[in-house]
This record gives sequence, structure tokens and C-alpha cells, in this order.
Amino acid sequence: MRILNFIVNFAVGLTLVLVFLPASLAAGPVEDEIKRLSSSFNVIDTNLFGDARLDTAVVIPRFYELRGHTTAWYGTGNDQQLFTELTRGVEQGFRPTDFNLPLLYELQDAARSGEPGDIAAFDLVATDAAIKLIHHMVFGKVDPSKLDSSWNFSKPVIQSEPSAVLNEFLDGEGFSTLMGRINVDVAQYRQLVDALKTYRDIEHGGGWVSVPDGTVLKPGMTDPAVTFVRERLLREGVAQETTFQTSSTTGSEDTYDEALVEAVKAFQARHGLEADGVIGPRSFESLNRTASERVDQLRLSLERARWLMRDLPDDFVLVNIAGARTYFIKGDTVWTTRSVTGSAYRKTPVFRDDIQYMEFNPTWTVPASIFRKDKLSRIRKDLGYLARNNYTVVRSSDRTPVNAASVNWASDNPGVTLVQQPGPNNALGRVKFMFPNEYAVYLHDTNQRGLFDLNERNLSSGCVRLEHPFEFANLLMEGQPDWSNQRMNAILDSGKTTRIDLEKPIPVLLTYWTAWVEQGTVHFREDPYERDAPILDALNR
Repeated sequence: MRILNFIVNFAVGLTLVLVFLPASLAAGPVEDEIKRLSSSFNVIDTNLFGDARLDTAVVIPRFYELRGHTTAWYGTGNDQQLFTELTRGVEQGFRPTDFNLPLLYELQDAARSGEPGDIAAFDLVATDAAIKLIHHMVFGKVDPSKLDSSWNFSKPVIQSEPSAVLNEFLDGEGFSTLMGRINVDVAQYRQLVDALKTYRDIEHGGGWVSVPDGTVLKPGMTDPAVTFVRERLLREGVAQETTFQTSSTTGSEDTYDEALVEAVKAFQARHGLEADGVIGPRSFESLNRTASERVDQLRLSLERARWLMRDLPDDFVLVNIAGARTYFIKGDTVWTTRSVTGSAYRKTPVFRDDIQYMEFNPTWTVPASIFRKDKLSRIRKDLGYLARNNYTVVRSSDRTPVNAASVNWASDNPGVTLVQQPGPNNALGRVKFMFPNEYAVYLHDTNQRGLFDLNERNLSSGCVRLEHPFEFANLLMEGQPDWSNQRMNAILDSGKTTRIDLEKPIPVLLTYWTAWVEQGTVHFREDPYERDAPILDALNR
């Protein structure tokens, strides 16, 4: 908690004042130079360090005041730890310029001259880099609330002074120890870091070839584009050279043989495409995404993870809206199920809440928006639609039952609400998982089981449908002595709406990743809500 309080204070202490070091660095004791530079942040001088900016004008003066204006990095051994941690920051998706790293190396070289002004300049820029690293690791570089008005992930409460705690670590356990306590420690995050390294290595090696997309390629065909497909998959590591060397082929590199078909199917599966081995327009589109584009998708996923994957208990639920998959993380154990998430027109919101209870044999109160957009036209054409689908009609004002024949369905606002009763045709299926929220979004079963076989499953009106809801229910209730599969089946068989409270609420995170790692394999998706571009733009600023 102490570390958390510290890092939050750092974030709040940052300002956007554009401050530069004075143009002339007079000789003198190092402490005097540090005092002069750190206390003159209200003086703006654009002549010395070009575009390098110190954004921490509030924190730095207090930081050096507490340490008597002695160096924090130069000559203390902390500088090597700082460079190590800044390098790790770059490995987690940041850019060297985010921390003024090129300038910092130059200043370190200059400081070796022993000139007090050079030493002071290096030390202050190093402190600025450290504070930026801490801030970006805790809250992310991008402020999501500025890009999404519905963002509801709260920041912790401020309690302690960052300058004092940073000084304590620098004079004690060291900067790396501090960062070790700050860094995100979740398996998915670590796997994304490893994936980013892999794809950056591919990018730095020149990326991969572009595949000619003029002809739909089907298994058994011979076409010059086949050679490009094979080289493309080898470069990404989807297949190994030995896979193709041991395959039975006609001897032509242009033949779309069985071994390549299997490699293409694996590629299609990890990109959310129909894994049939046929390379059509959508497969070509994914094949021809550049390595740099994949690097950026991974950087975005790491940034999104920094926004929300902190202060989590061992057990939590994560919904990947873009990937249409739901995960139950229980320590190191991950359970996953295919899901159906909101369409581009009825987006599932990104937010965090706590699952509080389950409701078996639920009723479904049709939201007003769905009533107007979907149901009203059907009822006008066929009043029998209500009885066939087990809907009752109630007044919107007081929820009293109404005879459907007495309602003016031709009105734009009939003043009624539809409630679908429990049963096999209920839109929520046999169970829903509730975390009451302003969006009226929850997880639930469905009566449309065939949707889970589709590769693109951003199809719902905003709620999240689960392919295996009863497995999920048992996971939520795991360890509770009064719960069993037999009890669940008895409740389901009763047909009665039954609420089961969780002994302890479970956090649920609804997030949006177009790149993630699952069972050691990196998966990519297109951007169904077109959210990547503005975040990437902010991340690269």
C-alpha cells in the first residue's frame, strides 16, 4: 500500500509546464548547481536541450530539497539501475524518447568530465525520466478518460509524498526494487511483453514479404503466390522450415500442398478467420498486415493492460470484447470460453465491476432501445409473436400486467415494457451473472447457441453471452460447501427464477484487446470498434 500511495502521488504531481535547463551552466559545487537548476523551474529557456522537456516541475524541487540537493543518480550506482529499468520500459512498449533516453546518454557522457553543471544536468534529467517511467507504468502514458467519456476505472486515493519515498528507495533498496513493486505482475502482461520482443525482432529484421492477392488460393492449386505465402508464414514463425521439408509435394514451390494448408489454417485460427485453408480477401488482408502494425497492436494491449491490471486479487474475470472471449483467472489457472460481444453499433462498454450474484431461469426485461429498434416492428406485423416467444406485457410506469390486444402498438411510444418469461426461448438462456451497472450490461447464457461457431462474434446488443455458462457458474461457486452441480441442476429443472449470491464478489474487467496471448500463441484481430488508432496516436506523441 505504501508503494501504491507513492506512485499515485507521482502521477498527480506531474504538470505540463514546459521547462528547460538554463542555457549556461556555471561552474560550482554540484549541490549548488542542483539547487539552482531545481529551484528555477519557472524560468523557461529553449536554447539548451532542444526538444527535451522536463514535465515534473512540481516533484523535482521537493525531491532534491529532501536530499539536500545531493546527486540521486550520478556517482551513487542508481544510474545503472535507472538505465536498466528504462530499457525494460521500452521493452514494455514505450519509446526511448518517452524518457529522453538519447539525451540522457549524452548527458551521462558529459557528466564524466566532472564539471558540476554537467553532473547536475544529468541528475535532473535522470530524475525526470524516473518519474515518467513510474507514472507510465502505473497509469499508462495515455489517459483513457480523455478518449472514452464512459471510462470508469478509478485511480487510488493519494496519501503519501512521492519525493520522500523515492529518496528512501534510492538511498536504500534501490530503484530496481521500487520498480519491481510497481510493475504489472500478471501472466498475460508478461506474455505480451515476450510477444512484443518477438515481433520487434521480426520488424527490425525487415519484417515479412507482402503476398500477391490477385487470386483466391485453394488447397492443391499451383500459383506463384504460394511461394510468398510459405515465406510469409515462416518469417512470422507460424510454421517451421522442417514442416515444409518433410511434406509430400509435387516438387514445385508454387504448389499449395497439405503442409502449407495446415500452416495457413493455424494462421487463420489465430486471426479469427474461417480456418478452412482457403486464402481469400480477408486472409490476404491479415497476411499483409505489416510486422510494424502487429508491434503496434501489442504495444496497445500492453498500454490497455497498464490501465486496469493492477490491484487485482488472484481470482478475477476478464472479457476481451474485440476477441469475443471470456477468461476466469484463478491464480495461474485460466478457464476460457467463446463469447458473443456487442456489435459496432451497440458496443460493449469498457469498464470494471464486481459480479455479485447469479440468477437462474431469469426473466428478460427488454431494454427500451431494443424494444423500439427490434421488437415493435415485429409486433405490429404479428401480435402472435409475443405469445410464441413467451413475452408478457406490463405498463412501463408501474409494471402492472396489460392485455396485449389493448395496446396501441402503432404508437411510437406505446407506454409498455416487454418481459420474457423463463424458458428455452429466453434470450438470456438459463442463467445470467449480475454486476449491476449504469450500462445494464451483464454476462449470460443464450438461446442462440449457433453464434459461438462463428469466427466474428461481435453481434450482441452490448451484453456478453457465454458458450459454457454452467461451467462458469460452478467456478464462481467453487469452494462453497452448499453448492454442487446437483443443486444447480435442481434449480434449473424447477423453472423458477432463483437468485444465488456469491459469497465474495468477483471482479470482472471488460476490456478491449486486438492482440493477446492464449496458450502460448499470439492472437490478433481487426479493430471492430475502430478504437486502436486514436490510442496509438496518443501513445506515439
